[in-house]
Amino acid sequence: MSTPTPGKHPLSQGKTPSQAQPGAAATPSVSTPFSAAAAFSPHGPRSSPQQFKKSPTATLGRSTTGPVNYDSPSAAAALGVLDMSSLGMDLQNLGNLGRASEDERARRLDSVIAILGRSKGLVSEAGLERLAKKLELEFIWENSMGGDDRKTLIVAGSALELLIGFCNNIVQSVNLSFPDSAEIVNKHAEAAGKILFKDLQLLEGQSPLTKSLEKFAANFQRLAILDKLSISPGLNMYEAVAGIYESLCRLHAWELQQIRGDPAAAAKGEEHLESLVLCTRSGKPTMNTRGRVGMALDYWMERRLQPPPTSPEMAQWVEENEQVWSILVGCAPLREIGVNPVRISDKWIGPDVEKVPLPDELHTGGPIVDWLEPESTFVPTPDQTKVDPMQPDPSILGPRLPDAVFHATFDPPVHIPTTLWGQIQQLGCMIDETPLNQLATFDSLVLPYPPGKEPEAVAGSRTVTCNRQTAYAAPGQDKLSLKNHANTLYVSKPIPSRTLTAMTFSHPQQLITILPYLRQYAFLATLLERSLVEDPNASRLLDPDDIKPPTTTTVTETTTTNQDDYDRLANPLLTPKSEDAPEEKGREEEENTTPLNIDLTLTMLPVPQLRVVFPFRDRTAHVTLEIQENGHVHVDSQDVLDETNMVAPNGRQRSVDDVGVLLERMENVGKWAEFMRSRWA
Repeated sequence: MSTPTPGKHPLSQGKTPSQAQPGAAATPSVSTPFSAAAAFSPHGPRSSPQQFKKSPTATLGRSTTGPVNYDSPSAAAALGVLDMSSLGMDLQNLGNLGRASEDERARRLDSVIAILGRSKGLVSEAGLERLAKKLELEFIWENSMGGDDRKTLIVAGSALELLIGFCNNIVQSVNLSFPDSAEIVNKHAEAAGKILFKDLQLLEGQSPLTKSLEKFAANFQRLAILDKLSISPGLNMYEAVAGIYESLCRLHAWELQQIRGDPAAAAKGEEHLESLVLCTRSGKPTMNTRGRVGMALDYWMERRLQPPPTSPEMAQWVEENEQVWSILVGCAPLREIGVNPVRISDKWIGPDVEKVPLPDELHTGGPIVDWLEPESTFVPTPDQTKVDPMQPDPSILGPRLPDAVFHATFDPPVHIPTTLWGQIQQLGCMIDETPLNQLATFDSLVLPYPPGKEPEAVAGSRTVTCNRQTAYAAPGQDKLSLKNHANTLYVSKPIPSRTLTAMTFSHPQQLITILPYLRQYAFLATLLERSLVEDPNASRLLDPDDIKPPTTTTVTETTTTNQDDYDRLANPLLTPKSEDAPEEKGREEEENTTPLNIDLTLTMLPVPQLRVVFPFRDRTAHVTLEIQENGHVHVDSQDVLDETNMVAPNGRQRSVDDVGVLLERMENVGKWAEFMRSRWA
């Protein structure tokens, strides 16, 4: 193995360009009323020294106290028009007007450095070297024994080893391993290595001159942080994270088994059960999934109540376009007092997961998770030969706790009220707070003010309007059309809120405890965004090639269930195309051009509540909805269902709860209102 000496790259020493010699423009030989103006032009004709002496601009470089003599009356008249004496400035200092202060120049330089620092560079041998240095990892090059251009970059740390194979400066292979780590870590190494290789691999149509290092740097940095906090032997942060993953996997499997005991839920299929546990129970722990290295706890997803994809194309579309809310679990340096340090264990939950409640414990009737408290992990005593003689002997002080804590990053961040913010801190978590320039409200975080229109203080009320289009299928038709909606949001009382981005925790039970509230406000934000933010992709579901005209004018009568109506409107991609549906172009065009007015009123205390007003039949409907934990929609009041429409055409008895379930399925106020207006009116 050859060990090349890394060459130092000194800063490029550029030559300072010589300053331009100051020159003075002269008046033309023939004076005109515009000769003075030409004297100030940088493109004016060069004049002889004699002309320069006669030019009135020759006096601009020095202060004069007496009258100025001009070479002609016309020049004096021109300068009189310009009225240079009335400007009231020292013309000798004109060059200082564009010169920024030292503080301003330093600020601009810092901004440029910060912008350049965000760029991770390109995928290349030099680029990966720079990344390894930035992450403070050791690296070495190993040349191929065959004498060709193949070489391997070996990057090593306290507990990881990464081998990147190059050929002609193009990555050919990636091998990731965790020497001296437990099996719960090494069994995930291959999957993590495949993600890193995909981040570096040159795909078809890509050029090595433009292949960015951004994705690889983000994934590898997560591994490097854990490695930097590890101490070999004895303190392995990869084992600490993998231990939480193993415990939550046992909890996830136990919850799935509990739901399978419900015949109604089991009849809907395994994917429905997975979605139910993910969005209503303890989430789903994952490791090295969706192009992301490391552990994540998925707890919320779009279209959670929709039928699973029926084709590979549909499954790929869902994976690429539908969002999943996750908590990324890692470690971070210990900075706050009050959070227990990292503990390395895979026994955060008892072997049976469920425990029998004690007589003195408050029990609500449901199963109780048997959470455990693992023993503390201590940092191994350092080698006595490497101890700093100026520091106290570690053996005298005894074992110490790690200077690291568990760290959670919310992807995407969640906007929550400050009351919930305080409750999370009372659980023992420390939230990474960022300074606020002004007090933010929930509506301003979800629906930011336009640039330049931010209020100086929190307003007493706010009104947000949006004209948007909603893809909609009329009853009895499979063809989709766009319906214009004029939506208005009223916020009468501002609710102080903040954005939850990251926090430190000491026990995975703390994460499971806050999941119902994260889902609550994530779902509320989704409803507001899909009602008050224009959707540029609204027409992507409308494919003119897929819309076939009817072959006959025969009107066919079909019977559909509520489930069929739900699926057709809420999930149009799964709707089969029909060639026998009648067209009513005139009426459709008139309905689509007339916007539907939907008014929403948001209140947050004691629970988030949406009051929706929209046209229904020949009157106005008023529906008040509570957005509760786990994204459950409770109908507080409604006047949509009455004795005239409580029974569906197929004989099914409708209930008030159907109003809330419908919104949970559609996750869109516009589609929800259109469904009730067209099916229940």
